[in-house]
Amino acid sequence: MDQNAFKFMPLTHSQAAEVLSFRYAPPLDFYNPPPAYPGAIENLIDPKWQFHGIEYDGQLAGYASFGADGQLPGGDYTAPALDIGLGLHPNHIGQGYGSAFVAAILNFGINTFAPEALRLTVAVFNQRAVRLYQSLGFEETARFFHHQTEYLVLTKRLTSRQSG
Repeated sequence: MDQNAFKFMPLTHSQAAEVLSFRYAPPLDFYNPPPAYPGAIENLIDPKWQFHGIEYDGQLAGYASFGADGQLPGGDYTAPALDIGLGLHPNHIGQGYGSAFVAAILNFGINTFAPEALRLTVAVFNQRAVRLYQSLGFEETARFFHHQTEYLVLTKRLTSRQSG
């Protein structure tokens, strides 16, 4: 799958509504968004959170956020890095999209924000994601608990010529 086939745009109202309807099968149901509440869509499309819809073949393939939304209370985020949050559409889980999807997000983040490093926070139990991130050059920099779930903070240092 070609990572260049993914199209990024600021999250639209209709994409935000679709993201809020994402429902993953166990054990990934941990990542199900909370039920929509008044203002939820407006919060997701607020430019300060840097949420982007990601389309593949004209359909929503997932989303990514760039900045503070990718952080959780209890994590060590003191080193300068671009925090990235992301979600692949549940229909694409296990369908071969993951690696190209994440690589496209990393390249978009690098090209848009020119960070010194990239950082992801992921639940320890999500070993499929942890392995993918490590295969893309991320290294564990911290572990912490938030709401009884253990998380890893993974960081990828960048050089001036490096991309995802």
